[in-house]
Amino acid sequence: MLFKKGNSKNEIISLLGKGAEMTGEISFTNGLRVEGTVKGKVRSEATLEIGPEGKVDAEINIRRISINGEFHGVIHASDRVEIHKDGKVFGDIYSPCLIIESGAIFDGRCNMSNEKKTTEIAAEGNAAGKAL
Repeated sequence: MLFKKGNSKNEIISLLGKGAEMTGEISFTNGLRVEGTVKGKVRSEATLEIGPEGKVDAEINIRRISINGEFHGVIHASDRVEIHKDGKVFGDIYSPCLIIESGAIFDGRCNMSNEKKTTEIAAEGNAAGKAL
């Protein structure tokens, strides 16, 4: 894994290179580019970029993700999801913003509602029902 000093959550400063495989949970504070393979859980308030050679099979909670490779799993993005022309996504996306370029593959479901507000409303409704 390559590291360099960075100042922005959008700046990609870490690289999981081609041929490298990581299994388990990963978290990071500045951007990460994946050219290898990641399996498990990914959590960050930064940017994740899946390069053309990258393969990710994970449950992801991220601020922003850019996909040029292959992804399987569930994405929860607080800012946006970008699937570029060579990107392939097989799974569900929860994000307020979804960008899919011509030629990209997306096989799954997308929910663009504010997930946090929906959860809070349901919890309040359950609490009100119990109070009656």
